[in-house]
Order: sequence, then C-alpha cells, then structure tokens
Amino acid sequence: MNQVIQDVRELSELSWVSSSMTERLSASGDTTGIPYYHYRWKKKWLADYVAWPTSTEQVSTILAFASKKKIPVVPRGGGTCYYGSASPTRGGIILDTKVLDKILSINSDEMWVHVQAGIVWEVLEIKLGRQNLALRVTPQSAPASTLGGWLAIGGKAGIGTPKFGNMLDNILEMNVVRPDGTIDTVTGDDMKTFYGTSGIAGVVVSLKLKIRAKPESVDGLMFAFDSVEKACDMARWIANASLKPVYLRITDIEYEWRSQGGLPPHSKNGCFIIVTYDGTKEEVEQGLKMARDVFESAGGIDAGQSFYEKNWDDRFIIEMKLKLEVPTLSMQNFWIKPDAVPKLTEKMYKIAKKYKINSCFYVVLGPETNFRFCAFAPSDHRHWMHFMSGKSMLHHLVKEAYKLGAKLYTLGLQNTVYLEKFQPDEFRQYTDIRQQWDPTKIMNPDKLTNSNMTYRRMNLMFSMNGRIRRLTALLRVAKNILQIPEWVREGR
Repeated sequence: MNQVIQDVRELSELSWVSSSMTERLSASGDTTGIPYYHYRWKKKWLADYVAWPTSTEQVSTILAFASKKKIPVVPRGGGTCYYGSASPTRGGIILDTKVLDKILSINSDEMWVHVQAGIVWEVLEIKLGRQNLALRVTPQSAPASTLGGWLAIGGKAGIGTPKFGNMLDNILEMNVVRPDGTIDTVTGDDMKTFYGTSGIAGVVVSLKLKIRAKPESVDGLMFAFDSVEKACDMARWIANASLKPVYLRITDIEYEWRSQGGLPPHSKNGCFIIVTYDGTKEEVEQGLKMARDVFESAGGIDAGQSFYEKNWDDRFIIEMKLKLEVPTLSMQNFWIKPDAVPKLTEKMYKIAKKYKINSCFYVVLGPETNFRFCAFAPSDHRHWMHFMSGKSMLHHLVKEAYKLGAKLYTLGLQNTVYLEKFQPDEFRQYTDIRQQWDPTKIMNPDKLTNSNMTYRRMNLMFSMNGRIRRLTALLRVAKNILQIPEWVREGR
C-alpha cells in the first residue's frame, strides 16, 4: 500500500481539473437522458468540478483532497448506464476515468492483459486482435462503456458470459485507490468489494484481465418459436449443454420489429432466439448442428442467415437502436431464472394491454443459466400520461420480479429506492462496505445506501397513475401512440 503522492490545497492548482459549465453539464448525466432527469431525487444534480486523471497518482491526489475537504466524488466511465450510477446528487467532483486508457502489459503466455480501467471495451478488443488475441467477455455497450464502468454496475450478462462467466470471474487482480487516497492491490474475494458497488469503496484504476486466443471461427443462427416458454426451454437446454455459446438472446416480436424495422418471413410465432458460437471451425459446426437439431425438434422456424447476421452485427447497439424509432425509452433490468421469464412477460403484456401502452423485452444469457431481462416501455414524454404509465408498468414489474425470486440487475441512483425494501441483506452489506472503506461518505453519495425518495412515496405515485390510466382506457379516452401495425401483433 502506498501513501498519497501529492498534497493539493486548491483544485485550481491542477491543470486536469475543470470548473467549466460546459464540462460540468456534459459529465453530470448518462444514458437516462439529460442531467436534469429525476432531478427531484437529487440535492444537487450538477457537479462543481470535472477531473480527468491520467495516472493512479493523480486519482490518489484528487481523492486525498476530497477526503480532507469532505467533497463528494463520483467516479465515471463511459456514462452508458441507464440508472444514474455516475450522476452526481450532491455536486462535488466528477472523476472521469476515460483518459486512464493505456494497455500497461500483455502476457500471451499466461493469457492476461494489464490495462487501465478507463479504456473502452471495443478499443481494447481491437488492439488485442492485432496480436491475434481476444477478450473473453464484453458488455453489449462495448463501443462506449469502459472496463471500470461495467465492473461498477456488476456486469454479468453480455458477449462471452455464457461460456466464460461474469466480468469478476475474468479478473486476476485490481489496483485501486481508496477514498482517503491510498493506493492498494486487491485480489481474490476482496475484489467483490468493487463489483457492482458503483464506486462507493473507491476507484479501480487498473486491472489484470484474462484473455484468450482469437477464435478461428464465429457463426450462429436465429429461430422463431410460438411462445416465450418454449424459447426459454430452448435457452436453458443450450446453456446446460457441454458446448457453450458465447451469446444467446431472446426477443419478442415487438422488440424485433422496432429494432430491426421488419420481421423474418413466416414469423407468425411470438419469440426469437439468436445464438452464436465461436472457437475452432469444428467446435462452431458442432454447436450449430446441436442447436439447429434441438430448435427444429421443438417446432422452431429458421429465420434465415441474413436475419441472424443482421442481429449479430447489431449486438453492441441493439438497445440504442430502439431509440431510432422511439422518442422516449423507459426500461428496467432484472437478473432472473429462465422459469420466471414467461411469468414476468405475461405480467408485462397484461399491464400494457390494460393501460393501452407499448411494451417489449429481450433477455441475454449470462453464466449459470441466468438471464438479464430487459423490459421496455416505448413512449413519448410529450404524451405525459402514456409516458408515466410506462414507468408505472415497470414499477409493477419490479414488484412482480421479486415475488418470482428475481433481483434488479443494476441499482445505481434510480433503483437504490428498491434496495432496502426488497434486498435488505444486500443493503446491509453495502452499508458495511461504505462504513469500512468510506467512513466520510464522500464516494458516490445516494447510491446503494441512501435514496432521496422513499419506496412508499414512489409506490403510491405509480399506483395512482396506473389507476387513472386504467380508468381512461375503460372510458376509451386513453390515447394510443407509437403502435406497431396490427399485422405484426397478429403474426401475419
């Protein structure tokens, strides 16, 4: 463990720290929208300073200063999270890690790379590919998200996760800076402190990540099924087979139609599976034959290679493609078992029909036959009742998911309100982590251990909204917007 490198009396002494309004606005929001989003949940939504450290020592300097002055610090990666994980709630300093983007060393014998945590996943993959190497796992936000960002939200489902496990399973060690500015190396179970904890224990500045040889072959297929239940059964079978895919996703008709602008021929079924294998040519051929035989025996219909390739090519932008057609996109994520997926989708469709709103979903396979379930409420915020009814539906899905034994996939700012209510053990765990690592409570305030909105208040708000929307639907005055064509719903 090292001591703080530099003593700073004022932030203005540092050339890599800015108080520019433009920079502060840019760094104070994320994919949820403009920084003002959910402003009522925050005491001060705009950062006072933005820092761009280029070394571990500079991170140490800024944290030591902040700890001494009791200034809030919010670590930030690519800003691709939907739940305000990197949004300030009490002003302070945004510590932007994106310039911590250097590859420090590559060991092709032991198959690991030592890299700074601010590097973007896709950039790292490209640089490794030039040496005939590859990453084992990547998030679906790889073109923009950073290693440290996916670690902070607890990345569990993405490309490679069915075969190689979650992100934490693929890390050998981390270099971290504690909230008081001291520098440390963390290994083994101690790394769990920084996995899915939104930076409340400090800043991960670099890590050793497992890598592999670049696969010889990559290929897959896409099939349609007549029910969510059947698609989930097929996904479970594929996940439990000895030859693991690197990617498996299930989508419904509305999601596929909205994201791809069309459907495969004869897609009168209600659900689609896309599965991809990589490795040697023999392994890929074996995986595809196995998947095809299983899918066809269950009555699945081949969507065709062109639709598979279109979906595979879009794997890193598939969520954001919905925004091409949808002005306002609300979503919620769950970590869920396959058996619970049909029940949760049934609940979603039932509420959407009752409220006369739009809904769609996809699930992505992670390790140990668990899914990341993404539910969407396509809307337009200019139609405020329609928009709020979509938010209400997602709130009801949270309650239903916990009844089914699922949990929220990402917490951040917006979902912290659910934590104490539905995950009391994890809430106490996060409280203990903050008390142990950050007793001054400067690191990412109002994440995981505190929320400025109560569950009771939010539940009342969405329950009332749902009742009003239901009444307007019964009276036939609820306005439908962004409806997909009827022929799509009927499977024609």
